[in-house]
Amino acid sequence: RAAEPRIRLEPAGSLRGPGHIHGKGLFMSKLDLTRRQFVGIAGGVAAVAGLAACGGTQEPAAEGGEGTEEPAAELAGSISCSGATSFQPLVEKAADAFMEANGDVSIAISAGGSGQGLSQVAEGSVQIGRSDVFAEEKLEADQLENLVDNQVCIVGMGPIVNANVDVDDITTDQLKGIFLGQITDWSEVGGTAGAIQVIQREAGSGTRATFENAVLAGETAPDSFRPVAEVDSSGTVVEQVAATEGSISYVAFNYMENDGIKALSVDGIDPTQENVENGDFLIWAYEHMYTRSDEDEATAPVTKAFIEFMLSEDFAATVVEEGFIPMGDMKVQKDAEGNVTPVA
Repeated sequence: RAAEPRIRLEPAGSLRGPGHIHGKGLFMSKLDLTRRQFVGIAGGVAAVAGLAACGGTQEPAAEGGEGTEEPAAELAGSISCSGATSFQPLVEKAADAFMEANGDVSIAISAGGSGQGLSQVAEGSVQIGRSDVFAEEKLEADQLENLVDNQVCIVGMGPIVNANVDVDDITTDQLKGIFLGQITDWSEVGGTAGAIQVIQREAGSGTRATFENAVLAGETAPDSFRPVAEVDSSGTVVEQVAATEGSISYVAFNYMENDGIKALSVDGIDPTQENVENGDFLIWAYEHMYTRSDEDEATAPVTKAFIEFMLSEDFAATVVEEGFIPMGDMKVQKDAEGNVTPVA
């Protein structure tokens, strides 16, 4: 790896960004939300406008006790957000609510996977790059300069199979064998005999990187191993697994409740939010929305206000409803090298 870039951390409590100037090590969201905060979305859309009032200030009270308030600066402009598909539906809901409250704002949401999102925000072609993995895993050292890591929530991920597969639990070693091409028949893992059809994500996928980091532990499949398909989004994974007898793949928890598929427990541990929070279920990742500290002043206020909205109490209930985990609920934490430790 190339030499580490110079890094600068945001001062504690600063909302300039919001997030962290990118550097090596552990990154936790500066807006560390608790379960208590993740209640109710009453008044949510109305509150977006308040969050978006980036230029509003309160003047000191005049003599006699009366104060005057400057009008809030109205947001206007267009930004683009590309990358990971695992939490794209969540970001789309946030964008819809935000644009409804800010009529002069346009937010374009596109897919492409974590690798594309990170590359595009690094080169400045989008304002926000979504990723399931830390930028260090995808970018060169010089590309990390000026990136800001905004961690908005946690996502659990796990294996899914076609609904007709008669296996409900699988070990990590068995999963590893399947995705290395060493186990090729369901009878080898306790099911009815039949070929295992592996459906893989494309090479730039953050979901794939998270799954392989947790399951393959650094090993790679031989060139001779050929999945039946490599697809570019989580939604396509679900469609392919549902349509393909004997198939297996992996998705984020929020994609597991679909017809034609079923989720597997791993090592006897169910894929639930609680099991991710306490560190028992090991396949999970932070959902990152990377921005740039040197973003153009014409779009930076919109980018900042949109991410603040995603981290706000007004959007919190939607985050939970969509199957994601609040930052503050985690009892374990993970750094950019994949080391998991208890939350202090």
